[in-house]
Amino acid sequence: MTWEEIRQQFPHSWLLVEAIEAYTEGAQRIIPRLSVIQDSGSDWRSAWDEYKRLHHLDKNREFYVLHTDREALDIGVLDAFGRVVT
Repeated sequence: MTWEEIRQQFPHSWLLVEAIEAYTEGAQRIIPRLSVIQDSGSDWRSAWDEYKRLHHLDKNREFYVLHTDREALDIGVLDAFGRVVT
């Protein structure tokens, strides 16, 4: 699904999503296709707890906890030391 489709289907919600298709352009992560793993409604902690659990099982999968009030995805890239790439 695209971010716009997800926003329409899950308005005003905290979600755990997985990037199905993604690439880096400059200092931004571009994610054309996502899959909703969990709809946590207004409870961001539930989404975060599930993120931590799934990330622990497979660190190669690309998960994000996002709120659908966010109009556009603006996901920056971190370097190996956790610094924001500019």
